[in-house]
Amino acid sequence: MDVSDIYYDAFLINGKTESQLAGYKAGDKVRLQIANGGASSYFWLNYAGGKIKVVASDGLDIEPIEVDRLILAVSETVDIVVEIPEKNTSYELLVTPEDRTKSASVFIGEGATKSHDPLPKLKYFEGMKMMNDMMKMNGDMKDMGMEMSYQTMDMNQVMYPEIIAENNEAMPMDKMDNNDAEMDHSKHQMPASGITTLNYGMMKSPYDTSLPKDSPVRELKFTLTGNMNRYVWSMDDRVLAESDKILVKKGEILRITLFNNSMMRHPMHLHGFDFRVLNKNGVQAPLKNVLDIMPMETNVIEFEAKTDGDWFFHCHILYHMMAGMNRVFAVGDYQNPLLPDKASAYKKLQRESNMWHLMAENDFATNGNDGMARISNARWELGTEWRLGYNPHHGYEVETQLGRYVDRMQWLKPFIGFNYRYRKIDRNNIEKNLFGQASTKDERKTFSAGIMYKLPMLVDLQAEIFTDGIVRFQLTREDIPLTARLRGAFMVNTDKEYMAGLKYIVTKNIGISTHYDSDMSWGAGITLNY
Repeated sequence: MDVSDIYYDAFLINGKTESQLAGYKAGDKVRLQIANGGASSYFWLNYAGGKIKVVASDGLDIEPIEVDRLILAVSETVDIVVEIPEKNTSYELLVTPEDRTKSASVFIGEGATKSHDPLPKLKYFEGMKMMNDMMKMNGDMKDMGMEMSYQTMDMNQVMYPEIIAENNEAMPMDKMDNNDAEMDHSKHQMPASGITTLNYGMMKSPYDTSLPKDSPVRELKFTLTGNMNRYVWSMDDRVLAESDKILVKKGEILRITLFNNSMMRHPMHLHGFDFRVLNKNGVQAPLKNVLDIMPMETNVIEFEAKTDGDWFFHCHILYHMMAGMNRVFAVGDYQNPLLPDKASAYKKLQRESNMWHLMAENDFATNGNDGMARISNARWELGTEWRLGYNPHHGYEVETQLGRYVDRMQWLKPFIGFNYRYRKIDRNNIEKNLFGQASTKDERKTFSAGIMYKLPMLVDLQAEIFTDGIVRFQLTREDIPLTARLRGAFMVNTDKEYMAGLKYIVTKNIGISTHYDSDMSWGAGITLNY
């Protein structure tokens, strides 16, 4: 839920959940190069033997920094130095994923083991409340500009039980405004607990990294966007399939401002170049090739485009990258002999971020059969729902809709549809909807047009008008998490139809379900989904 996209059964260091680096004695200093080789997990690093000295990031030297802990983004690397304080003791380097579900360890030294305290569970709902307070009504995250940059202010700290706030009062939301000169960010850098966490603002190159002053500078800005419910990830609300290559003249300096307008972290990685992370250290700004960007954060990087080629720039969380959060910088006019048709090759790459995927569900119940099938890509969605009764009075109904998400948040979907229904109507008791309209035919075939809007709590509001003049408004919510395996659902509309249901997840493809339907009464059965 909003911390890690995927739950994993185990986390490994060089293929093992626990291992030993023996042969070190008291007073020894050990340099470790650590690479986050995961597809989607961030990792906290803590050392039971004391401070961690950070000496390099992404394979590039920085002036040594002593910290108590650090978080390593997907694909990011760090070189650290740790010391063995006492003889006959091995100390735990504890590696914990951001969601804190499990951990992995390396014990450094020989003799009795000394473990680091396990990281406590996140204060998840407190953290989400703060994040939601940072969101505007339209779904945008509040852009705090350079006041929040380089991880120096982590709004997620409220989720970390091991960090004690400097005061017990929550920060008023009116103090979060960009233009509030009185806002003091120092409290977010060094909590009262004394725990020092590495951030990019601390990093300083040991040498001058400034770029040629006579080179032309080109300013670019990217907003990192996405929809966690539909799992569409983009830059400036466009997936790669909707974007051309960014043409760059060889020798240009690209200065790129990145703002994270989503509630997820994004480790942005550039192929082919190391970039400067512009922080307070000026000409000694550190060099990196992966930059972790937290929600609401704004960062600026720059590099000299001096190498020909088509260079990939993307979020390194595998699933965000494949969903479309990437771009290609085309530097110069490089002709790759392995790609005789570059335009065709680029189109193939674009298709990866806009592939169609199918999902389907069918409920075999005692009072009827109902289900849905849906195929969709980043923007378009084609879906069919059916309800099949076992007698003429229950009847059967099939609704098909084709829609496109048109807004940046993907909350609004206009659609067209076709509805077919057969049900033996009781002529002595014809039902009317809330607007006094009624369908008097046993067999109904109509086209429709409408809109669907995503309300808070992921409730779908649907407004639809049919070619026979009937208007329908409907509220629906499926897959309501009640427990780890129990899900709820409901539907109510202006045709005076309603439904409430429960499903128990047995496996990812099989569930046991029960529901009450205003047309077909109680039912229970087996649900299959794909």
